[in-house]
Amino acid sequence: MDKSAAAEEDDEFFGDQSCDDEFGAAEAEFRDVKTLSYLDGFDETKEEKLQEGFAEGYSQAFNDAFVAGSRLGSLAAKTALCELNKDTKCVTANQPRLHNAASAIHQFLRDEIMIGDEKARESTYEGAFDNLKNKLDSIESDSK
Repeated sequence: MDKSAAAEEDDEFFGDQSCDDEFGAAEAEFRDVKTLSYLDGFDETKEEKLQEGFAEGYSQAFNDAFVAGSRLGSLAAKTALCELNKDTKCVTANQPRLHNAASAIHQFLRDEIMIGDEKARESTYEGAFDNLKNKLDSIESDSK
């Protein structure tokens, strides 16, 4: 029996092998679709979670900025009122407080928000903001 006859006999025994190739291609395509579906779902979930985190962080930052701005504005208003009334003693007392409050807020923004030095990274944002509020309390209590 020559080689071509043996190959032909194998084809008859195992049947047409071309359908196995089609099945393999369909299976590979199914795996690709399954992988793409997983990746699409992962990307969509990642985007949703990212948006939720942004919204939560934005809300917290807005409230914190309002608190810090109100405190700084209060000191600035006191200083301006003293200047308007030409009360030099009051102006002299409030200008350093205003400067200290602005410096404390600047330090907080630089360390916590912009740069985040190693020490700041060890603490939490909430703890750092509480420290800022305590500094502002201390500065305001000096003015009373």
